[in-house]
Amino acid sequence: MPYVSISVTLLAGLIIGAGVPIAVFYMAFKVGTWPFLVAATIISVFAIFWGTVLAILSFVPILDNVDEQLRVMNNQLNVYRAFIRSLLEELDEVNTVLRDIRDELRRVGGEA
Repeated sequence: MPYVSISVTLLAGLIIGAGVPIAVFYMAFKVGTWPFLVAATIISVFAIFWGTVLAILSFVPILDNVDEQLRVMNNQLNVYRAFIRSLLEELDEVNTVLRDIRDELRRVGGEA
């Protein structure tokens, strides 16, 4: 799983979502005029939105990996279930054979 690319994407989303608004507001307060503050607010809203989107998208590969692991585990579980079922069927057959042997021994032992 590409942990490096996930980390870079998440970091980029956090920088865009948090770093850009902080930098823009810092520059707007340094200039100190209302048009710059309004522009900083608009840019910050877009930066927070797209930073959030980017951060959320960075988790998509993780969720895909979790889904794949779940599929593999379900397949393994189904194999184990089939194995246990076949084992129980064999044990039922052994039980039947042992009962037949017991009945035969009782019958032979009762005649002697």
